[in-house]
Amino acid sequence: MNVIITGASSGIGRELLKIFVDNGHFVIAVARRKEKLEKIKKEFDEKVEIICTDISKLENIRELHEEIKKMNIDVDLLINNAGTGEYGFFYETDIKSHIKTLDLNIRGLTYLTRIFAEEMFKKGSGGIINVASTASFQSGGPLMGVYYASKAYVLSFTEALVEEMEYRGVRIMALCPGPTSTDFKGISSERKGMEKFYVTTPRQVAESCYKDYFNDKNICIPGILNKILVFITRFIPRKVQRKIVRKIQEKKKRLL
Repeated sequence: MNVIITGASSGIGRELLKIFVDNGHFVIAVARRKEKLEKIKKEFDEKVEIICTDISKLENIRELHEEIKKMNIDVDLLINNAGTGEYGFFYETDIKSHIKTLDLNIRGLTYLTRIFAEEMFKKGSGGIINVASTASFQSGGPLMGVYYASKAYVLSFTEALVEEMEYRGVRIMALCPGPTSTDFKGISSERKGMEKFYVTTPRQVAESCYKDYFNDKNICIPGILNKILVFITRFIPRKVQRKIVRKIQEKKKRLL
């Protein structure tokens, strides 16, 4: 099986790459950081092809698709993992950073999905995994409002695709990790004090994703605690949810 993974140079994306390669699949690793991609190529050699590009820009996505076509690779699975977000009060943070979040988390993901969904629909096989978040189930995310909203879009969009695509043999899944020890926004997962917020490791997320995808799940929530928290959210008033999230995010911000 040929797999494309965006944001494959670190964190969850890199662990997804490793688990698919370890299980005999060929991976096209897409990311912005050339140095990290070159290390991946050196480590996995012919099992991986690398493409360095910024998929927050739609013209780069078109070029990415053309490059894959030139490789004569039939894509069986697209994993839209690349994502970003900004900590801080909306009115205090750089609007360009928020636009970048929307361009990557929503526009880039949607465009990539559209390109490969059409090809998969026509041949009647394939799969797409869109990486959302447990934040997708929350009532807003004070101090990370744009990020939370973007992930709510990803979950809603992916669930719609389930109904549109699966009858044609195209498997669709939303991966919804909770707080995970990655270098999100370039923030080291080893930063002192941040470990209290983490529920899963990137490896645990990747293992859950791989297992649930091949068990025909439409939503994957890695970790028992995350599953419980998502379930409980249904019974918590939205106003209370927002206040809880704000307190958590304010504590995080003080550590950054």
